[in-house]
Amino acid sequence: TPSNPPTGNCGTPPSVPTPTTPTDPTTPSTPPSASPPTGGGGGYVPSPSPPTSGGGGGILTPPTPIIGGSPPTIPIIGTPSTPPFVIDPNSPFSCNYWRNHPAIIFGLLGWWGTLGNAFGAPSLPGLGPSTSLPQALSNPRRDGYGTLYREGTAALLNSMVTNRFAFTTNQVRESFVSALGSNKAAAAQGRVFQMANEGRLKPRN
Repeated sequence: TPSNPPTGNCGTPPSVPTPTTPTDPTTPSTPPSASPPTGGGGGYVPSPSPPTSGGGGGILTPPTPIIGGSPPTIPIIGTPSTPPFVIDPNSPFSCNYWRNHPAIIFGLLGWWGTLGNAFGAPSLPGLGPSTSLPQALSNPRRDGYGTLYREGTAALLNSMVTNRFAFTTNQVRESFVSALGSNKAAAAQGRVFQMANEGRLKPRN
């Protein structure tokens, strides 16, 4: 048979002791000043200073971190430089390609170039020798000279960048100048250059 619980304080809650107010930890205790001795000697005993480190009831102030030097410099990563053009040296490019990429001509020659200077021709029928290479590629002439100027310019550029282009640079220049004698010769040579530019002629060994 279980024993009955004790009856003492059953209907009255036990008294709860009043908690003492804790000492404010942020207020350092002031040590009592020592009284000067009453005996002989007349010496002065200074009041003890509160401790500044270690134990002993004093409030320790955390040391202020010393930040020395300048903050690290974050390197600025720029966009890597890219080559002015990327060309496959194993295949020629058509007149349309060169016409639509004038920046490649500038990157190849360092300037736009002129037709008269590029081919060593002092005069060009229907066009002035100061015509730039991009202008020659875009000339709207429908006759033989227009074809020669367009395809001859493309052939000259291909001979400079394509390892096995059908003609060397000197061959392109000589054939171009020789075809300036008549519109018929210009048209014939222009068609030959066009076939070379489109990769339809046997590559050079």
